[in-house]
Amino acid sequence: MNANSVQLMVDRLKAIEWSAYQEGQDKAFSRAALMKEYLRRAALWLDTYGDTDEWPFFDLAAIVAPAVRADPAVVSDIENFIEEASGSWHAIECSAAAVQWAALRDSSGSVLPPLPDPFEPLIRLYERGGSGFSFANGFLDFGMLMVKRGNWRSHLSPDPIVELDDNTLNALDEQSWAEFRALAARTHSPADNS
Repeated sequence: MNANSVQLMVDRLKAIEWSAYQEGQDKAFSRAALMKEYLRRAALWLDTYGDTDEWPFFDLAAIVAPAVRADPAVVSDIENFIEEASGSWHAIECSAAAVQWAALRDSSGSVLPPLPDPFEPLIRLYERGGSGFSFANGFLDFGMLMVKRGNWRSHLSPDPIVELDDNTLNALDEQSWAEFRALAARTHSPADNS
């Protein structure tokens, strides 16, 4: 097992501004797209390895290779850090699962199918505004945007939802906010009586 990959994930998680609520709102469109991409990728992995009762946030490494686990002290440390930084149960669970995935990905003897990294969209989501979303009536709520949770099969698709680079994500937010403002301006403009 390559402890460097696990440490890189821990370092990345600890660098996140977990309570960046304004940034989360400013980047709500890209964060919602990243959530959809996470759900899509997680569904691809479940389609290959089997079901879970913990959808949408679960320890995929435990399903793929239950014998390969990260050092429990490292996992406990990241869980405690995230709990203190955000208090969000989903951020705690997802961060621990991402550390477990890093351990699996770099373990000797693990041969994984050529599927996209399941946790990268979720980590990018957190990097773009912390843990500011919640569950509401079967949806993941980003304030003014909702992503349907559904079951994992409803998210199966071979086609990516969004590219994960900053340029693409920033452009998505800029374009979506411009469209939102234009719609709001049209909605609030005086009626044409001619």
